[in-house]
Amino acid sequence: MKITCQKLDDHHIHDLAQLSGAQGFPYPIAEDSARIYCRNRDASDSGVQTYGVFEEGKLVSVMTATYCVVFPCDDSPSGRIVHISGAYTLPAFRHKGYATELLTAIQADAVAFGADYLCCDSTADGLYRSFGMYPTSDDETRMWKKLNE
Repeated sequence: MKITCQKLDDHHIHDLAQLSGAQGFPYPIAEDSARIYCRNRDASDSGVQTYGVFEEGKLVSVMTATYCVVFPCDDSPSGRIVHISGAYTLPAFRHKGYATELLTAIQADAVAFGADYLCCDSTADGLYRSFGMYPTSDDETRMWKKLNE
């Protein structure tokens, strides 16, 4: 079985739009919107990037990351964070480690971007905790992972 994990680019716009029509996908994505998510940003750019896992050439799992530049502070001297969102895996392909593969790819790009933190808003804390992310004391749905330690 051939499995690949990669950034989505212009060649994957139709794949993402088709996946978004799957039962249980949080919202449909038209091809013109999919073009934004499939931008294949450079590691130095801020903006949105979607990553996907393909099994036998079929897009079966996606995760989106937004690369942000915010005001620097003591906890984030670079002022760069990466916010993870838009995670979805087709039901028949769940529990195969695909979300972890996507998180690993995003983390590598976050480090190349110079981000101080990965963060997400999620109650799927089992996945994110297993990846080294923890909630803040004031908001139990926001998970964080410090990258530059």
